[in-house]
Amino acid sequence: MNPAPYQDSEQTIEQLINSLESLVDGNRAEAVLLTRGSAVIEPLARYLLSGPPRTISLPRCRVVRILGELGAYSTLIAYFRDQPLPEDPAVLFAEDAVRSEAAKELAQWKTEDSFQVLLHAVGIRATSGLVSALGEFRCSESIPSLFTLLEDDLCRDAAMESLRQMSNAAHQYGILLLRGRTDCPIHGPASVRRLRAVLHLFTEFELSPSEWSDLSPSLTATDPEVVITTAGIGLRIGSVGDRKEIFEALLRVSRFVNWSQENTIEALLDTDRDLASQVASKFVHQQFASRENVKWLDPSWRILKHALRDSRAET
Repeated sequence: MNPAPYQDSEQTIEQLINSLESLVDGNRAEAVLLTRGSAVIEPLARYLLSGPPRTISLPRCRVVRILGELGAYSTLIAYFRDQPLPEDPAVLFAEDAVRSEAAKELAQWKTEDSFQVLLHAVGIRATSGLVSALGEFRCSESIPSLFTLLEDDLCRDAAMESLRQMSNAAHQYGILLLRGRTDCPIHGPASVRRLRAVLHLFTEFELSPSEWSDLSPSLTATDPEVVITTAGIGLRIGSVGDRKEIFEALLRVSRFVNWSQENTIEALLDTDRDLASQVASKFVHQQFASRENVKWLDPSWRILKHALRDSRAET
């Protein structure tokens, strides 16, 4: 038996809005409300702006989508400007989904007001959806905030993708960051994730040989990923004379790498096998001089053997 059709009346609109909370009828109610046009904007705005956030985000996400489809962007701006963040952690987590959905809708309406609202919202509490929406504007004013978010495990991928869309401006800011001329730190345990992300972005950007001097200090880092990524860039834009320092840095951190990083180091050493063998031979002599035994479970010895291309590392 087919369900009875909804009737056009104010009461019916309220019933439809209530049905947005249903797992069974919610999608249908959303579709029908869209057909009602501007008549549903005011009651939906009341639901979003006056109704309390809850631990289930789906009904409010549906409301946001309808408002966006109907062009009620002033309501979405008011949502970001006027709605305080919930204090309850569970409710706040659910409302993150609503804020991401609202940001996605606002990104379809690229005005200065929309951009400024999203930029402020990212500074208050970032979500991956908010960051992605902010990146859609491709405005360089957002770059400092995006670089700050490179430390955030939940937002890093979205921030990197947004920076890729503004590669020229992100490139310039990244160089300033490496020079210590921004408010974003890149040194210390808490900032290593940002440095990793910046260097990974630089592997995708067009760099000039003159910029190697800004990146080369990262060869002295203790984090293997930082050193390996920097080494790859150096072999691309540095001079032949820089390779010895690069290979020495790779061997220095080789004891602490995982299997994927081990393969990457071997591939980088293969770019100049003769020099890699020389550096590895010197490194082996230093290890023996310190009376260190060969440990084949240690990736550094496997990497040395690979660089030497013979059995000298086994003796």
